[in-house]
Amino acid sequence: MLNFTLFGFQVFDLAYYFIIYAFFGWLLETVYASLLDGRFINRGFLHGPFCPIYGFGSVLLIVALHPVLENVILLFIGAVVLTSVLEYLTGLVLEKIFDHKWWDYSNRRFNIRGMVCLRFSIYWGIISILMLKYLQLEVDQLVGKIPYQYGLLGIYVLGLYFLVDFVQTLRTVIELKELITHAQRLTLEGREKLEQIKESSVEGLEATLGEIKAQYEALYARRGARHHRLFNAFPNLKAKVRHNERILKNIRDRFNQMSPKG
Repeated sequence: MLNFTLFGFQVFDLAYYFIIYAFFGWLLETVYASLLDGRFINRGFLHGPFCPIYGFGSVLLIVALHPVLENVILLFIGAVVLTSVLEYLTGLVLEKIFDHKWWDYSNRRFNIRGMVCLRFSIYWGIISILMLKYLQLEVDQLVGKIPYQYGLLGIYVLGLYFLVDFVQTLRTVIELKELITHAQRLTLEGREKLEQIKESSVEGLEATLGEIKAQYEALYARRGARHHRLFNAFPNLKAKVRHNERILKNIRDRFNQMSPKG
């Protein structure tokens, strides 16, 4: 049961704050990315219409900044600091676990390792004030109207959904790592074969190149469709190891050719 308090808030309410703001975050990211690209882009780490980082971030802001809610200056400073720390830690954890950099602000001034930058930190500070001072009032009223028993069932159902979606996404990312490893191995093997036959006939060289190409085609065809959404959602996805960056770019380009837009 979730009828107890945590940091002065009902856990039931915090759970629905997380769900609602995770959806709002996905909506914000998706609309922004779709408008920039001119087509629908399903943003977010998960497949479904939720961005957990927005849910966690909103709950963190609601709980931590409640004591300074009436002081706009402290509210802004606190929001900038908390959202920046959360974004940096999230990027760092994802990079350590999956060996990929999921977003990159390196081309923006006053950035820290490309994971956070001053410009977007200020944006999040402003958005956070609007959220805490205005939107949260409406969300709080909405959550207050949810019958406890039905609401509890909704939390369990959505919790299971989040778990399944996370497992599926984790599988996709792991397969991407495996794909990069296989592509790297094929590249090395291809170089060795070409080195061995560099003095042979043109026919032998063409046959070897055809064999290498066929191996790449089979590899991409087996994995491509599963990762198209991931590349769309994170167009700045980069390999942590610089040597793999070219391979990742080739994979992304190939998937874009094989998969339908949107």
